[in-house]
Amino acid sequence: MKRYFIIVLILFCYNFVNAQTFGGGVFGGLSASQLDGDKSGGYNKAGVSFGIYTNVHLTKFVDAQLELKYVQKGSKWEENDVTFYHSKLNYIEMPLFLKYRFLEKFSANIGLALGYLQKSTENKDGIGDEPADPPFNEFEFSGLAGVEYEFWKNFYFNVRLNYSILPVRDHPGDQTFFLNRGQYNNVLTFAVYYQIANFGK
Repeated sequence: MKRYFIIVLILFCYNFVNAQTFGGGVFGGLSASQLDGDKSGGYNKAGVSFGIYTNVHLTKFVDAQLELKYVQKGSKWEENDVTFYHSKLNYIEMPLFLKYRFLEKFSANIGLALGYLQKSTENKDGIGDEPADPPFNEFEFSGLAGVEYEFWKNFYFNVRLNYSILPVRDHPGDQTFFLNRGQYNNVLTFAVYYQIANFGK
């Protein structure tokens, strides 16, 4: 998987060098996540998301964008203000996606992301965080889709769904349920992007 990702990254960099218009910037915002398959539901785990990006203008309506981001994922289950389960998953992520502009200030995003799990902990009894057991996979491969709106010159508000394509951890006892092969990250992010620079040849 890493080999294919490197090939895509090389192709992106080649197009970046040869593109007529390219640019980059920074972004930051919040994440709301759940861990599908852990018997709890709801985007109850709050976190942060921030990073840098570069993009290239491919056609009149289509851009390609590559990001390097830090994002907090996981799951949280509470009842009567008592935490029964809390997982904290911190990822370094590299999304690569296409942006299709429609209307005047809107664009739709669709693409893939490769994530590296920097740290993972669980709180199963409300007493304190411990290393995740069983451990989560070191790498995550996910799909993404979102919508972006330019609310001010060079400032964009982005809402995005990121969902694991492959399980991030097996079910306890290696159980499977039809197409549900394990646990999956399910994350919503809300971020403000600032396009610092645009360059042309």
